[in-house]
Amino acid sequence: MKELYLPITKSARQFGYLIWNSKYDTELESMFAGKDQIQVHFNGFDLGEKHIDRKYHRISLGFKFTKALPPDQNSFSINVNKGILEVKTFNAAN
Repeated sequence: MKELYLPITKSARQFGYLIWNSKYDTELESMFAGKDQIQVHFNGFDLGEKHIDRKYHRISLGFKFTKALPPDQNSFSINVNKGILEVKTFNAAN
């Protein structure tokens, strides 16, 4: 499956969400395959089943994880592998 890159917004970091703009809806819907929940791995941690909030274009990762991210981590890399949403953070400037 194709990898998608999303910026880590101030709100995403503060409130613990993976947030996307509606322009990514088509790509993400093909990744989610109509599911309401998806298993999430965040930087190697298994976060369990998470609800896909299509109304607000977000998935909760937990603010404890996102607030603890180093300030230089400014992007999410996401892909679905064997039904698991793998979310990794990185510095897009590098």
